[in-house]
Amino acid sequence: MSGTIAEANPIEKNNSAKGAVTVEEAVTTLEFTEAMTVTSPSSAPSSKTNTKNSTELTHRELPIFSNPLLANATQANSVPIKPKTGRVKSGGKTVPVLRISAPKVDGEVVVMRRMDTDLVNATSMFNAAYPAISEKMNAKESSYITRKYDGRVEKSGALTGVWITLSQGKDTKVTRHWVGTKELAKEYEIDQFMRPLLEASNVKNGSPVEGEEVVEKMVISEVTAVQTVAQTERQDIEIDESQAVEETTEKLQDLTVDDVAKMKRRIEELEDQVSRDKKKLRGLATVAVGLAAATVIPQVLPFFS
Repeated sequence: MSGTIAEANPIEKNNSAKGAVTVEEAVTTLEFTEAMTVTSPSSAPSSKTNTKNSTELTHRELPIFSNPLLANATQANSVPIKPKTGRVKSGGKTVPVLRISAPKVDGEVVVMRRMDTDLVNATSMFNAAYPAISEKMNAKESSYITRKYDGRVEKSGALTGVWITLSQGKDTKVTRHWVGTKELAKEYEIDQFMRPLLEASNVKNGSPVEGEEVVEKMVISEVTAVQTVAQTERQDIEIDESQAVEETTEKLQDLTVDDVAKMKRRIEELEDQVSRDKKKLRGLATVAVGLAAATVIPQVLPFFS
């Protein structure tokens, strides 16, 4: 009996040891499974975020209402508008530019192309195509352009806006998004209007040419406007006075000796007339005093008798 029990004990110990190993393996497997379960959801939002960013980069909704005054300028058979050369003062330096004006209901939008860097103001293009947009929509489009296209952002001054490159190649990994302004003009449906500005030859010249205009950004306050109106009125008055003096001088130069003699006689006649009128007035005054005395004296005499 004791020998049988002695042989059985090693078997039980061996079985219990095997059972302990199996439990440890199960626990390890469970922990590994939980770790994989916790890790996998965190990777899913990253994929969704990347997909969302990619979609926003390639597509966004443009405003519904475009510029009605550009309808004729955007037609294929429209007469192209010739860009004007100019210089913009910004940040203590003068930048040579080409510019083209887009009409809108309450004025115009000037779209410029820099001659030193060959960048075009995409913000002005957007405002020219859709002049009735809100500031929020404008900021959203500027953010989209900044993410997609190569260029630079000017935050203040006469060159404020997002400036992007002209068409420089296909949209590949090498050239990134350097399809630039021409692609954007097609999206805005103003490519015909923008063509003269985008296809103009770039003459990088440090000195101004004949007929070149200097464009400066000016903020006109109400006080300045009032001063301008007052100054204009003063100039008009001065012009009227100078014209009157010139006319009088011309008339005096045209006068002859006979005209002067006639004017002198006329003046003497007027003086005589005034003198006679004064005498008449004095005579009338004397008569009036006499009549008053004749009326009053008889009434006063009884008091002195």
